[in-house]
Amino acid sequence: MVQQVIDALVPILITVIVAIFTAAIKAVGDAGVNLINEKAAAVKAKARQDKWNHWMDFSRTAWNIVDEEFRITPNLDKTIATKQAEFETQIKKLIPGVTDDEIEQLRQAVAGEVNKGKAAIERQTADERSNGLVVDNKLLTQPIPHTRQRRR
Repeated sequence: MVQQVIDALVPILITVIVAIFTAAIKAVGDAGVNLINEKAAAVKAKARQDKWNHWMDFSRTAWNIVDEEFRITPNLDKTIATKQAEFETQIKKLIPGVTDDEIEQLRQAVAGEVNKGKAAIERQTADERSNGLVVDNKLLTQPIPHTRQRRR
């Protein structure tokens, strides 16, 4: 009789054990797949960021080339559009296959970096002019009273 009970329980226990192992293996497999997907997404994001940084380095180089060319030229009739066209030419030399939209984004990003301090300088100059401290880019030559007294 005991043998019959054991013979009846063994297939049920084997089925339960197999089901538990299957669930555990599936859980571990799903966690592994999720981990791999997260790592792949992180690698892709890093690659995009590295590509953007690399392009920004090229963009700064192109900006400096264009800035230098237009800084020392005696012709004042060159316009912003001409500088933008030259920037586009330099970027296309440095980054073959870059799209016009990507060039525009790079140009705006570099221009933002280069010009970020200029607004503060222009505001300070305007403030000095409105306060009467600077006239025609020259400091006023008014005597400044001495506030310190000599020690005796």
